Amino acid sequence: MNIINDTVRFPEAVSGGRVITRTFNTYPVRVFKVAAALQGIDYGFSDDEGPFFRCTIDIKTEIITIYQIKVSITYGLRSKTFNKATDATINYSLIF
Repeated sequence: MNIINDTVRFPEAVSGGRVITRTFNTYPVRVFKVAAALQGIDYGFSDDEGPFFRCTIDIKTEIITIYQIKVSITYGLRSKTFNKATDATINYSLIF
C-alpha cells in the first residue's frame, strides 16, 4: 500500500463550484486500485457576509495508466444568496 498526501488551495472567488485536477505519476509502483480520503478542510467567509451557507466537497479518482492517477477535487461554498466570495484549503490522501 502506498499513500500520497496532498493539499489544494482554492483562492477566494465568487462561484457555486470550482474544480482542481491533479495528475500523479507513480512509476515504478503499479496502480490497480486507488481511493481518496479527505483529511481536513479550512473554508469560510467573514461574519459580515452572513451565517448561512452550504458546502460541497467532492474528490474523484481515476487510473489513467498503471503508473498514473488523476484526481479531481470539487469545492463550492454558497451563502443564502449564493454570491459570497470564499476560499478553501483541502487536505486529502490517495491510497493505492
